[in-house]
Amino acid sequence: MVFGFSIAVGVLAFWLLGYIIHDIDRIQGPNYTQMLEGGLPKELQDERQELTAQLADLKQQIAATEQRRQLTGQTTSDSQQTINQLLQLKRNADQNATSLSEDQQQALTESLQLFLANQNQAQALNAELSQLNEDRNDVQAKQRTNASAITSATRPIETEYEHLYQQHQWRLAAYKLGMLVPLLLVCGWLFVRHTGGTYAMLVYAMSGAVASRVLLVMHEHFPAIYFKYILIGLSLAIATGVLVRLLRLVAKPSRDWLLRQYREAYANFFCPICDFPIQRGPLKYAAWTRRSLKKHTPIAIDPATATLDQPYTCPCCETSLFHKCEKCGDVRHSLLPACEKCGDVLSDA
Repeated sequence: MVFGFSIAVGVLAFWLLGYIIHDIDRIQGPNYTQMLEGGLPKELQDERQELTAQLADLKQQIAATEQRRQLTGQTTSDSQQTINQLLQLKRNADQNATSLSEDQQQALTESLQLFLANQNQAQALNAELSQLNEDRNDVQAKQRTNASAITSATRPIETEYEHLYQQHQWRLAAYKLGMLVPLLLVCGWLFVRHTGGTYAMLVYAMSGAVASRVLLVMHEHFPAIYFKYILIGLSLAIATGVLVRLLRLVAKPSRDWLLRQYREAYANFFCPICDFPIQRGPLKYAAWTRRSLKKHTPIAIDPATATLDQPYTCPCCETSLFHKCEKCGDVRHSLLPACEKCGDVLSDA
């Protein structure tokens, strides 16, 4: 349960720090659009807008002219079909030595006039469409020239924007690290002071959340080449700190650590110093290892056997493991602080 709540505290702390960092990210940086509008020559901007409007108008005119040309072509095609039908009637009349009626003759004349008018209109529309396409090509050429001039004028603005943007990113990184680094130092101090203590899991959870946020901020704002060295340096510092702590623990172990090791060794019937099996009492002639210990069934000890309990010294490392208690006279654990019979505590415990 403690481990689960510790994870929950770490996740919530990581979440809270994320909200704070998100609020810092809301600080406004340089605005590229405003810089472009202020730094770009006004005549180039006006020319670009004017050319864009002209091009849109020409495209609209070309579309309308193309539609008119298609309608004229359809009308011309219909007139031609009518003329062909009337001419066929005239040929039939000539073969039969007759002539077209007055209405048919008038219809043929009107169809010919309409056909010629449509032909003239189609030619005029083709000429107009050709001129509009030329005008469009001229406007597009002017647009390319204008775009080239704008690109040349924009380069200094882009350079200045990139410089200001980098400054803004470094400023955000400074704000974030200015908030996180003191928390990381406090967590580091608590980590050193409370390692193995009552609030150790709480300190571990908070330290993990803060350290994770620091690494994410560094990864976001620092260049990859710098972040690589920083991450390796931090990892080396952490590994060195852990190694130094382990070496100190081995050279001068703490009392709690020693008692924990002694307690586990006594419970598993091994010498706490050299790990040799404690062969005394009912286990005097038994043999076992740590792996085979779980397979042994418990041995019942009757009162008669218990009275035979005697002081015991490890035959391997010569360490006294059981000796007589000075207060009650019964045999007690030599490396544990209290006597299990009378509760007497060793003076050097």
